[in-house]
Amino acid sequence: MKKLFGLLCCVMYLSVFSQENDNITLITQEMASPTQIEEARKNYNAGTEYLHNNDLDNAEICFLKAIEEDSKFVDAMDHLGLVYRRQERYEDAIEMYKKSIEINSENTVPYINLAIVYKLQRRFEDARQEYLKILEFDKDNPEPYYGIGYLYYEREMYAQAIEYFEIAFSKYYNIESVYIFDASYLLAYANYYEENFEEALRYFKFTFSYYKDNTAIQEKILELEALVVTE
Repeated sequence: MKKLFGLLCCVMYLSVFSQENDNITLITQEMASPTQIEEARKNYNAGTEYLHNNDLDNAEICFLKAIEEDSKFVDAMDHLGLVYRRQERYEDAIEMYKKSIEINSENTVPYINLAIVYKLQRRFEDARQEYLKILEFDKDNPEPYYGIGYLYYEREMYAQAIEYFEIAFSKYYNIESVYIFDASYLLAYANYYEENFEEALRYFKFTFSYYKDNTAIQEKILELEALVVTE
């Protein structure tokens, strides 16, 4: 665990369930296909600023202008899909993500976002299939494993969820990602519900090393320490 200490020191905030939280969190990463067209870039940057401020109407206008300037600008399409998702215009979001995939089939962002839209529509298997598509070209990416684990977790299929969360946990560790604490949080609860109390305690303690102000986690640790001792 030594390689994570630097992350614990330098990262001040991380939203639990970042991939699933549809309100605020944007997972940052390099752009899939930066545009060379100045007007497209200006509109994309403006749209991204509006999106961060949740000004969805103006964000939509800017991203549409960016795509008009550069018809292959998949990053603008992916952001526009997020605008539509937040507006609950799910079919528009699906159409935009599919268009993005047609242009760049090895960009993981639209697959993840498609899966989230399908999950919101209660289309469990469609969501799972989108995550599986990522693994065809990016097996080391932790996000699809985390996403599939979350799908099982929501359906209270905790044994299956644990299987995928453990893979995600390992891969987050390998890339020194703070999202490992999201995976450990859910692993703790999934093991708790499966009555794997020693494993649950281990993951709660690991999660608490980051979320030190989370009293609910602290209470779970005390509860499980008493259970494990008396077993």
